[in-house]
Amino acid sequence: MVFMVAFLLFSTPLSIMSELSDLTIQVTPREETGRQACRKLRFAGRIPAIMYGKDSNQSYSLDDREMRILLRKASGTTSLLRLLGEKGEDELVLIKELQTDPIKNSILHIDFIQVARGEDLQTKIPLVLSGEAEGVKTQGGILEVLANEVEVKCRPSNLPSQVDLEISQLGLGGNLQISDLPELDGVAYVADPKTLLVSCVGSAEGRSSAGDGEEVVGESEESGGETSADGDGEDGDKSDAEE
Repeated sequence: MVFMVAFLLFSTPLSIMSELSDLTIQVTPREETGRQACRKLRFAGRIPAIMYGKDSNQSYSLDDREMRILLRKASGTTSLLRLLGEKGEDELVLIKELQTDPIKNSILHIDFIQVARGEDLQTKIPLVLSGEAEGVKTQGGILEVLANEVEVKCRPSNLPSQVDLEISQLGLGGNLQISDLPELDGVAYVADPKTLLVSCVGSAEGRSSAGDGEEVVGESEESGGETSADGDGEDGDKSDAEE
């Protein structure tokens, strides 16, 4: 246990250690698996879970109330979590899948992915927009958000809880891409740098008005052509319109 604590201290920065202390939950290894065993656990206020590791998988159970509190502290299901077991287990994990019952608003099962300390991990984290786009504020545009998450690759100790993107300078007709994201120490963005994240487009009303204007011009040109061919054409068109 002393070796494990020492390893964690030397392989993980103190700032991350402090954050993980708030995102730690106690787990209990479970021997019984299957539907009936899971039902018993839920009835007792515990959530069945599986941690998928590189070499093997481990079945756990954890307290339902504690897990809900943990999820409120974390950035949804994308944060790095720490599992502590009764037998000295100390694992860093990410949530792979969280199964819920929407009617009862309960957590049915959780799948974790083990994160190896000292190795790169690849996962998605929330993309948070800050500011109000200039194109929306002063030019009547509409903000079109094309991504809510960004895939990153980094060491567990460098995993950010989110990526912030400043959009205040975004004008009408402009866009922001992966290449516009801030540089983060030890973090690489996986997607193509030209991948669009957010754009500022014209309003539906504005586009509709522009389209109507083009149509009117077309009709005028056509009407003029008919009039030059037939002097009575204009009066005839006006009469039909009034009817």
